[in-house]
Amino acid sequence: MTSSRNSGTVNPLGRLRRTHYSSQLKPEMEGRRVTIVGWVQRIRPLGKISFLIIRDREGLTQCILHHKRTEPKLLEILEKLDNEYAVAVRGRVKREQQARSGVEIVPESIIIINDAPATLPLDISGKTKADIDTRLDHRVIDLRRHENQLLFKIQHFTISRMRRFLEAKGFREIHTPKIVATATEGGADLFSVKYFEQNAFLAQSPQFYKQLCLVGGFDRVFEVAPVYRAEKHNTPRHLNEYTSFDFEMAWIRDEEDVMQMEEKMLRTTLKAVQKYCVKELEQLDVEIQPPRLPIQRIEIKEAVKILRSEGLKTPSDTDISSEGEEKLHQYVKRETGEDFYFLTRYPTSIRPFYTMPLDSDPTLTRGFDLIYRGMEITTGGQRIHNYNLLVEKLKEAGLNPETFTFYTEPFRYGAPPHGGLAVGVERLTMQMLGYKNIRETCLFPRDRTRLVP
Repeated sequence: MTSSRNSGTVNPLGRLRRTHYSSQLKPEMEGRRVTIVGWVQRIRPLGKISFLIIRDREGLTQCILHHKRTEPKLLEILEKLDNEYAVAVRGRVKREQQARSGVEIVPESIIIINDAPATLPLDISGKTKADIDTRLDHRVIDLRRHENQLLFKIQHFTISRMRRFLEAKGFREIHTPKIVATATEGGADLFSVKYFEQNAFLAQSPQFYKQLCLVGGFDRVFEVAPVYRAEKHNTPRHLNEYTSFDFEMAWIRDEEDVMQMEEKMLRTTLKAVQKYCVKELEQLDVEIQPPRLPIQRIEIKEAVKILRSEGLKTPSDTDISSEGEEKLHQYVKRETGEDFYFLTRYPTSIRPFYTMPLDSDPTLTRGFDLIYRGMEITTGGQRIHNYNLLVEKLKEAGLNPETFTFYTEPFRYGAPPHGGLAVGVERLTMQMLGYKNIRETCLFPRDRTRLVP
């Protein structure tokens, strides 16, 4: 058998079925017949030998065709191939020390599943660089690049391990509405949508519903889902739709319980990434360092003092800028060798109304941020569980309590003390793997100017 060309048939592979990914081919499989599928990365004719390099999500497989030993029909098929053709190759495994994987395939048949134009919008091999806008304009093709396959494999593994950790701690995964009647964070940074005869918004956060699930007796919950912010920024660290990894837990003593849960989750997760994604990290030339526990806590007022002593002018005594977060990371890294630190004791004036105020100083809150390699990746804190205080804080924030009765009313019926946080998945990936633009760590980014693909 040499080939069956795709001619629009429902099943161009016929009876063939992929038996292995590229990463599963080993030298000890010599002589075994296998079938691989993927895209043509390149074709290299070298005199009486041609090399056909096939790419799948796991990497590259080298196929070798000796012209004198290969059927003429197979060589004819080889002549028709070009980069990014979708193909299936069936053949026998052969040991080859010079091949990157230690093996190559001697094809017995090549099936052209689909062709591709001779001129491609991107060089998948990466030899010819493209700017980020060109790559995002052709994002589907860009995702085929091996670097992106590695990136999103690590991102998947990271989220999977965070899920596993929380499930082991008694958390349940929930799925909350993304079309909502009111703003979660207040303000005007909302995308409005027409909802039949009513006006509605895309959710800024699952915050209200996380809390209501705890009041409803769920005790510990988490969610991985998109959130939407209509902020008119256009920076390398912001998206208008991003993936938020949220959790909320009841019966806490204070925000320390929440911070301790997160730092243990992140240490466990990053240790797993370090252990099980060795090849991926090596190929991306990335080193990660799980945090030592406890992660350092720095109160905002103390952070401002440190930054001023480091020569950074901070206009505010109660908040720090993105530049301040980066400068403080340099200080923490120099002093402790660590990439993480918590910022705590944020003022009431700059935190959401539902954040629990500090008993000893009501102008401060039990809210916190987690900074990773100079960028905020988490916002969290203890929430207000007292109905009267919650309504009072709503009014102080200039919001109408009557608009929020669906949220506040359940707090009249024995709401437990609780708190939680949200981790930005794209930011976590960006900082962990050392990317400079958050759009690279999002499959199909949405920013102020980009709505497709």
